[in-house]
Amino acid sequence: MRKEISEMKLWYQNPANCWNEALPVGNGRFGGMIFGNPQEEMIQINEDSIWSGKKLDRINPDAAQKLKEIRKLIREGKIEEAQELTLFALSGVPNSQRSYQTAGECYIHMHNIGDITHYCRELDLEEGSANIQFVSDGITYQREVIASAPAGCMAIHMTTKEGVPFSFDCHLGRKHNFTDEVLREDGKMVCFLVDGGKDGISFCTNLLADIKPKWMTEEGSVEIIGEFLVVKNVTECVLYLDTETSLRYFNYIGAAKERCCSAEALGWECFRNQHLEDYQKLYGRMQLHYGLSDVKREKIPTDVRLKEVQNGMTDMGLLELYFQYGRYLLISSSREGSLPANLQGIWNDSLTPPWESKYTVNINMEMNYWMAETANLPECHLPLFEHLRRICENGKETARRMYGCGGSVCHHNTDIYADTIPQDHCITSAFWVMGEAWLATHIWEHYLFTKDKDFLKKNFHVLEQCVLFFYDFLIEGENGMLVTSPSLSPENAYQMQDGTVGVLCESPTMDTEILLELFQAYIGACRILEKSEKEIACAEAVMKRFPPLKIGKYGQLLEWMEDYEEPEPGHRHISHLYGLYPGNSISKECTPELFEAAYRTLERRLAAGGGHTGWSRAWIIGLWAAFGNGAKAYENLNAILCMGTFPNLMDNHPMSDSYVFQIDGNFGAAAAMIEMLVKSKENRIELLPAVTRETKSGCLSGVRLRCGAELAMTWEDGKVIGLELYPDKILEEKSPVILCVNGTEHHIILERNVKFIRNY
Repeated sequence: MRKEISEMKLWYQNPANCWNEALPVGNGRFGGMIFGNPQEEMIQINEDSIWSGKKLDRINPDAAQKLKEIRKLIREGKIEEAQELTLFALSGVPNSQRSYQTAGECYIHMHNIGDITHYCRELDLEEGSANIQFVSDGITYQREVIASAPAGCMAIHMTTKEGVPFSFDCHLGRKHNFTDEVLREDGKMVCFLVDGGKDGISFCTNLLADIKPKWMTEEGSVEIIGEFLVVKNVTECVLYLDTETSLRYFNYIGAAKERCCSAEALGWECFRNQHLEDYQKLYGRMQLHYGLSDVKREKIPTDVRLKEVQNGMTDMGLLELYFQYGRYLLISSSREGSLPANLQGIWNDSLTPPWESKYTVNINMEMNYWMAETANLPECHLPLFEHLRRICENGKETARRMYGCGGSVCHHNTDIYADTIPQDHCITSAFWVMGEAWLATHIWEHYLFTKDKDFLKKNFHVLEQCVLFFYDFLIEGENGMLVTSPSLSPENAYQMQDGTVGVLCESPTMDTEILLELFQAYIGACRILEKSEKEIACAEAVMKRFPPLKIGKYGQLLEWMEDYEEPEPGHRHISHLYGLYPGNSISKECTPELFEAAYRTLERRLAAGGGHTGWSRAWIIGLWAAFGNGAKAYENLNAILCMGTFPNLMDNHPMSDSYVFQIDGNFGAAAAMIEMLVKSKENRIELLPAVTRETKSGCLSGVRLRCGAELAMTWEDGKVIGLELYPDKILEEKSPVILCVNGTEHHIILERNVKFIRNY
């Protein structure tokens, strides 16, 4: 093990040439992408509640009437007819949900800047700040950008190292003047307004220049000319930037002004110190270091390091950086009081982003939060639960009016308004009824990690409503089994014996796996919260009638109830392996035959070209870790760096002839890196389940476990040499756990406030 500890910094010797090279900052709600141009800085800004349009009632009035006919057509194998009728009768009216949008841009034009030398642009993960430094005419210019959660806004601190005065002008914009009004106030504040229309979301973006008298030279001045804020001859300046929306504030104009003025009153030093205290409380909880990483490589720019890995070099330090970057992105895009992270976290530069940058709940939104608990960021998980409760309320109306069912349902997409109705005329995705059910399993996950009964009580209603929906929605199939219908395996299709390509079906494998997780979570919550035995017995009786998982003619786990061929055998979704990871219905210990079939499935999917998107590759890393195959897990971890990562380490996703940013790959890969080192179930902890020659030595601390404890460990040559378990104070009783270390099982008892320490 090395003694030196890595600096967690992304750094570059050039400004960003495009958005996918810029550096992200965020406070959960409000964020920006920093380009770092010395002469013409641009900060592209986002606020999580800026979405198009108003809340809609999109429930198709013909859905309930046509449901029975659709089910009959599916049962009779008339799939094309069933799909045509489904598109007519179950699609939302109108067919699409709302779209996330960019807030705009802040432009800073420096005066009298000549040739540039000694340029450096960096993102400091340990401090949560973006920094730009360069030299021009012997003067060292410095900028630091922070998005503070305590202050609720962004600050751009500008100075020169030598104390030499400088001048600049700045202004706000939004994509070729997609603004409605520009205001100015007090000679040092400019803002623009965007009117979202009746019942839509309007917003205001404010920019305030804070220049203390001691920073002003005799020739210094601050004034507004037109829509430009012009600052001359100052030795230091702080720009405060904020956006507020009508979704959160009736007087959003006043709220944006107050945010900036409050930050100005606080002052830069206090602003920065409050940010550091708040941010490092989260970021500093977890460390990961590999023994084979080389701190000397930190002297190489991040984009160069990435290119060298893409050319075949091993750089374990870059993987450490990539892991902590994932944690940084979650902290920056999902904080208590914010909306949950969407397809792009909070960072989006478009009025028409890919897939409207919504919440896709057939894996993408769930994957955003796979790392929240294990990576010791449970607070960052909370926005998901806030939104899930809103989904649950809307989903009750959708369940009643679309399907004639009680409970609550959400399909494969949702948006800022927690829309639960099918999205788009896309037969391969829209009509999947498992979205809310999958999200609801996160409630039980959070409880397992935290043992927080108050949280479980607060969110039990969501679990209950999901279960109640399926009590009504499930219909009897073969041999008295209860099946979902209509349904589909997310975004995939099957080929029938006559060559017909179909999508809709009864109970694809993933549906059954999610239902098993949902019902087990519900039953577990019922027991913890001391609900009636009648409720538990009812759920258990229904569970017994779920269809069994099956093995096909190639030895693979079936994706559908029938052994169909696949038109696209290398499909990006591997939905039927949900039961292995992140689910629990397939394991080597309890279902060895299904475990082997799942292994064969993954081999076949990859052999046919699977894993060609960032999030899919991230899922594959986690799956190989679940299989205990460290070599394959590492191979795919390396692949996501080589084929699925932009120079700023953001995940890329193929779209048409280019690539777009999608954040789930970052989050999913970081989660999978933990799974390679620690695998925890409710009462079982396995250490180093997928260790490799590259990861054979290392140390980590702050990993959270499902038994309500925290782990630190050190390992060498693939063997654990020391570990510490820290049970939570919230544990109410002694907890028996099976600890698997170096191939040996140990039965231990975890006790509140008692450390468990072992050296090997």
